[in-house]
Amino acid sequence: MIECVVDSVRVHEQTKRHVVCLKDDSSGRVLPIWIGPDQAHAISTRLYGLGTERPMTHDLMLDAFVKLGVEIVRVAVTAIVAQAGPGGQGVFHASVFLRSGEREVEIDGRPSDAIALAVRSGAPVFVDDSVFAQSAIAAGAQPPAGEVY
Repeated sequence: MIECVVDSVRVHEQTKRHVVCLKDDSSGRVLPIWIGPDQAHAISTRLYGLGTERPMTHDLMLDAFVKLGVEIVRVAVTAIVAQAGPGGQGVFHASVFLRSGEREVEIDGRPSDAIALAVRSGAPVFVDDSVFAQSAIAAGAQPPAGEVY
């Protein structure tokens, strides 16, 4: 697993679609993950220190976790699964690792939800080595137009 930082949330120039970029500081490479506008808003509000009038869904989840004594230990982008059909696009998979007392559990989720929780809780973000090797790009490079979600 490669530890990454949530580098940015961007809008792709050609497609006008949103992408969150996870950066490996040691290599300078970036993993772009295509996300929807709502997920982009959920990540960017916290990443860039923007406020909202009321708690968002990820704020509600984190507040519930805290009040129940559950800690978000880490989040991880665990796999990329190819989709059949035209374009051969793929879907990223992620997990949120929670701890309550001595018990740790892994919860399956979308990368955007896992990242939104990580930026709120301060939990580290990891990417599976094979996912990073397959999909990362050089920092500053334009991500391919919508290849994977």
